[in-house]
Amino acid sequence: MWAFIGLRSAADLFYYADIVWFYIRLRISPEAIGPWIRDLRIRELHKLLPLLPRIFVALPFPQVVLLTGKYTSFDNFVFLIFFAPAQYTLRVYRGYGLFKRAPNTETGIGRWLRAILGFLPFILAAHLYGALWYHLSLQRELDCWFYACLDATVGCDLSQTFYYFYCGTETYFDNVLLNITHIKASCPINPPNATIFDFGIFLYALQCNLNSPNLGKKFVQCFWWGLRNLSSFGSNLQTSLYMLETFFTVLVSISGIVLFLIYLNSRVQISKQRSDQRKLRHKMHMMNPDIDLWLHKNGLSDQKLKEVIMKNLHQKLEEHKEVDVENILSLLPIIHQRRIMCRLSLNLLRNVAMLENMDEQVLIAICERLKPVIYTEDAYIIREGEPLDKMLFIMQGTAWSYTTSSNCNICGSASGSSNIKCLERDLSSARQKLKPLLLGPRT
Repeated sequence: MWAFIGLRSAADLFYYADIVWFYIRLRISPEAIGPWIRDLRIRELHKLLPLLPRIFVALPFPQVVLLTGKYTSFDNFVFLIFFAPAQYTLRVYRGYGLFKRAPNTETGIGRWLRAILGFLPFILAAHLYGALWYHLSLQRELDCWFYACLDATVGCDLSQTFYYFYCGTETYFDNVLLNITHIKASCPINPPNATIFDFGIFLYALQCNLNSPNLGKKFVQCFWWGLRNLSSFGSNLQTSLYMLETFFTVLVSISGIVLFLIYLNSRVQISKQRSDQRKLRHKMHMMNPDIDLWLHKNGLSDQKLKEVIMKNLHQKLEEHKEVDVENILSLLPIIHQRRIMCRLSLNLLRNVAMLENMDEQVLIAICERLKPVIYTEDAYIIREGEPLDKMLFIMQGTAWSYTTSSNCNICGSASGSSNIKCLERDLSSARQKLKPLLLGPRT
């Protein structure tokens, strides 16, 4: 008993530290909780509400139950059946939530840890139900002894029957003589007799002598009983007509089904995530040559730039958004778009006659405000006669300039009443091509 109290008290220190840390955090940043509440009293109460479950989790229920059961005749049945499982469930919920967020499934250790965490609810629930089974087994044996005391030949005082079988302080009950032979005959265990008293699912615990002081034996046997019956959904449990026993087996069966569905759902989600990751890597692998080609055409061989593009591409694909590989800039945040446009357009601006003597900072400011636009084939960019209110830079592909004229050439040849010119990205002729765009409305 004292070993258990020591181990349990050592584990409770973590929950006491959590209460202290939470209180310190409240004192440091009081506006973090309940900033929308104006009433100071209600606000203070709202701050303390998250503290209540922490206090409940840290309360030493098992230690108190053991000590009261050893030194008093206090009935601790309600505490062990209701309060202790509720506290254990809250502890598991808080701890499991922290552990589940911890592993990184991208690493080998993370994948193993994630698989172990998938079985952790089964293990924790098996421990809880095994402990309840052990306690209910002892309680069922006490019930049988109480029923045996109803026989007048045993010598029990019926008004004081409740106090006979508790190891409390020394009282006059210690000197009362009872007919133990009749009590044992009324509660047959080895061999059992269901016609005299049916122990139901608790018979195995009594036959294995789990009421011995061997803590390791009790722990392993109770854990195995809980795990075995949760995994089989309680289908092999043969109950008696005892109502609490029936409710307990129903709870075991439902819990086993729920835990199995939770585990199955988690495995399906993990499998789906892995499948999505494989598809994502395949898509990125297919798009990698197009990105390399775009970087090569635009003279951008910076490895860090490619890493930024691939990172944003990965994010877009994870969000199931459409990705246009022909418009690489659309994959990037606005700050990276401006930097790349500046690198691509700065040399073009320097070759414009009107801008060649302009300060470089002004040219950079112009470059940062350029907007990439993709035109489909045979689309009109600007029609003749419309006002020209923008400058166009051809970064990729070819455009045609068409004007009506009496004297014209089609790329050097005569063509009646029209003038057609080929426009494409060419730094050597940028001066001649951009100057008419700035000065003449006819292009």
